[in-house]
Amino acid sequence: MRKLLLLLWGAAWLLPVCAQPDTVKFDLLIETPSLEAIDDYPQCVTRISREDAGYRIALTVVSPYADGTRKTLFNACPYTAGAMYAPEIGRYLESTPLIDAGRAEIALIADTLLGGMGKTGDIIRKGLAFVHGLLTYDDSLVLEIDAGRCRTLDAGTVLDRRRGTCSEYTNLFAALMRCKGIPTRFAVGYVFMPERNYRGTHAWAECYVEGIGWCAVDPQNGSAGFPHGYVLKMRHGLDYEDCRIRTLDRDIEPLEIVRTYPAP
Repeated sequence: MRKLLLLLWGAAWLLPVCAQPDTVKFDLLIETPSLEAIDDYPQCVTRISREDAGYRIALTVVSPYADGTRKTLFNACPYTAGAMYAPEIGRYLESTPLIDAGRAEIALIADTLLGGMGKTGDIIRKGLAFVHGLLTYDDSLVLEIDAGRCRTLDAGTVLDRRRGTCSEYTNLFAALMRCKGIPTRFAVGYVFMPERNYRGTHAWAECYVEGIGWCAVDPQNGSAGFPHGYVLKMRHGLDYEDCRIRTLDRDIEPLEIVRTYPAP
């Protein structure tokens, strides 16, 4: 199921962001939730209880795109090289073995491709377009990951291979953004689109934009828009390892999930 989902995932963006309801509600059972990630805008945990198999969570997801002010701020936010952030945000500028923002080749791309731009949103969009256009989706790596022989490849290797899955697209994009001083998180979640029989796992990035906060973007699809209500965030961190995912079926995939509003 996960491989099928990942191969077809681009088709999900045929549903325009504006066509999604402004509020979506779910009831889900998760074995080991990360409330820091799940209860994070635009998601909100409204109820949680312990059960034998895990935690029962009522989750409300709102549309960040319904807020015209937010969109205006995203487009207008000035880019400031070397901007200072609070520690809990600034930590997402750090390099890791998987997302090495200090690698020479990545720094060269960031300086030449993304240099001289005055708006943070423009840098994010151009970085998304670059990664989306450079990489090709790697079906063979999907099989390696599903078989447990690989978790994800580092950004430098991805740049050399020019192939990857959603995780590798995110690793390279995050490295470029951190190199430009834009705090960027690695996010992992669950896709639930029962109308189209899509369900499985996905990885994407969240960029910090001053005056707004964290904004979800999808490097695999090259999109600064994100399908709230179809993809539920379960974990985030500096990189995949920092998300502390033991196995996808225990930490990311709900044991049970039902969309309670609007009715399926």
